[in-house]
Amino acid sequence: MDFGSKRTFKLSSIIVWVTLASLVLLVLLPTFYLISYVFLRWGEVNSEVFENPIIGNENWNQILKTLFFSFRLSLSTVLFDLIFGIPLAYVLARKKFPGKSLLEDIITLPLVIPTSGFGFATLITWTTVSGIGGFLGLNSGIIAIDTVIPFVNVTFLLFIVHVALTFPYVVRTIETKIQSIDLTFETASRTLGASSLTTFRKILFPLTIPGVFSGTVLAFARSLGETGATLIVSGVTPTASIAIVRWTAEYKLATAAFMGSLLVVIASALILPVEIYLGRKGQASRFAFHFPSFLDRKFLKFERFVSRKMARVKDFLPIIIVFVIVIVPIIVVLNSVILYWSADPYTGRVQGGVMYQLFGPANYFNHLLQATLTSIIVALIATYVSLCISMPLAFIIERRWYGNIIRSILKVPMIIPTSSLGLSVLLLWGSNGLNLVNSGIWLIILTHIVFSVPVIVESIIPAYEGSEIQMYEDSARTLGATAYDAIEKISLPLVKGGLFTGFILSFTRSLGETGATFIVMGRDVTVPTLVVNMVEALASPAAYFTTTFLIILSLVLLAIIRIVTRKG
Repeated sequence: MDFGSKRTFKLSSIIVWVTLASLVLLVLLPTFYLISYVFLRWGEVNSEVFENPIIGNENWNQILKTLFFSFRLSLSTVLFDLIFGIPLAYVLARKKFPGKSLLEDIITLPLVIPTSGFGFATLITWTTVSGIGGFLGLNSGIIAIDTVIPFVNVTFLLFIVHVALTFPYVVRTIETKIQSIDLTFETASRTLGASSLTTFRKILFPLTIPGVFSGTVLAFARSLGETGATLIVSGVTPTASIAIVRWTAEYKLATAAFMGSLLVVIASALILPVEIYLGRKGQASRFAFHFPSFLDRKFLKFERFVSRKMARVKDFLPIIIVFVIVIVPIIVVLNSVILYWSADPYTGRVQGGVMYQLFGPANYFNHLLQATLTSIIVALIATYVSLCISMPLAFIIERRWYGNIIRSILKVPMIIPTSSLGLSVLLLWGSNGLNLVNSGIWLIILTHIVFSVPVIVESIIPAYEGSEIQMYEDSARTLGATAYDAIEKISLPLVKGGLFTGFILSFTRSLGETGATFIVMGRDVTVPTLVVNMVEALASPAAYFTTTFLIILSLVLLAIIRIVTRKG
């Protein structure tokens, strides 16, 4: 090995070790610290949760009640997602029609819009005269905020918000899996006379099971941890993630930490086995559905009937649902800004108008400017630092034997409840832990780095795997290029589409984060948390304007993502 090769090897080793150290310190340690905090302070946790001298184990009973409600909400949400998401995923994967790209963007939109803004849009759409009730000529909303869905016993608003925010995980994951399956088997089945539904049940669905499994777990974990929109629409029924925010605000840190650690363990127990399973080859072929012959004949008759008579219904019903739960709230908010621009349209009071609340005594416009500046600074710094970690980390994952292990573990900070993440970061870096960073903008940045790194890594890896980088690098090395030159001049240009997409997705996710930010922000308010503050202060017109601002910003960023993806 010559001097140049030794130098390159040494530099490569330094980059690997610095990257892995940054990963552990800035991503993995904050993610899992909450668990160690509970063990290290078990006496305090036990005294507050199980053996409180005043209320006994009432906090433990509240934790159980809240967890059971959250599980019930998440399970019913995912079941709905699967019933309507699988047909829609098939339509998107196998059919061509005008507006297909637009429909995909609409499905993805809830992932881009800050959840507090989306929650507020949903709230006014269903419960106020400014929403659907006003369009129908009613003097109120069409439902109350505490309206409960029978059987599942969860509030209607919570349910539709969670469906909207988890639906993309099911649809896009299964769509991607279906697109990867060869059409030959389906064509052969249809040629032999099987209906489209029978072909799906017997041929396509068994091969799609890994995608269904993965999408289900991601949607369930996302629902379990949703915080921003839930803060707006939950009313008096808190979910597990909301309970953590409230207990932290009440300085019940031991109770909040115990609940948060339970959610981290649950998220890890859900995602890691799925990742290990999906990493093994040939699993899908093990799934098949065999029914007794008489029952199979019944299924075949039913599937022929549905395929002939209800084909349009099963294709269009999921699209109508997406339109109602995603597009209608956005239209309502935009319309409300116009209605309330100068005054309350129903009372005529100027104090109830957007302009008065923005520029009057409350001066919400200045608050919005300051919050926007804070949000942009946080998003830029967090995304830049995350990009510096993620670029070499993606190459390490693809080229080292332990890469799949790192990639699997990185899924955990993507899906754990953000309130749990925020509390973990606060306890690690704040006064109750290492006492290095106080609540404020820098603690927000450290929190956002934790979930930004996995987002960027997951954007780079598909670009890497689809560009045959290793072959081009080997060719360059054969022609005398150093390893560093090969990466700089060949590898990075080949994955730039993934880099740009990851940057935008991370930036957008950071702009819209609410739950974790609430716990660590101190006095530095971001735009999504400002929406929550406006709603709690009953400044609805100002919240209309701020939500519209967030939606427009999200649409611009979504358009950029679409352009970058197409170029990629």
